[in-house]
Amino acid sequence: NEELRAVVILIVAWMNFTLALAGLLKFLPIIYLFVLSAWRPPSDSDLIWSVDLISDTYLIVLVWLIVAFGLKKASGHAMIFPWR
Repeated sequence: NEELRAVVILIVAWMNFTLALAGLLKFLPIIYLFVLSAWRPPSDSDLIWSVDLISDTYLIVLVWLIVAFGLKKASGHAMIFPWR
């Protein structure tokens, strides 16, 4: 039973880490547009799409924090990086 609990905690920790990575990857299009704007102004539709893509990032952070605190309570230590 304890082994199953440890495996479930580890799986949830990896899923939470993947969620954090996905949240960071959402910023790549807007970073690309900022870099590209040095050569030409970005189109309005590209800029609107990029900003819309990151507009719900606070929800990802909220879910990540809730799961991180749940993992800390369940495992006894912070599992931000699951391989530690």
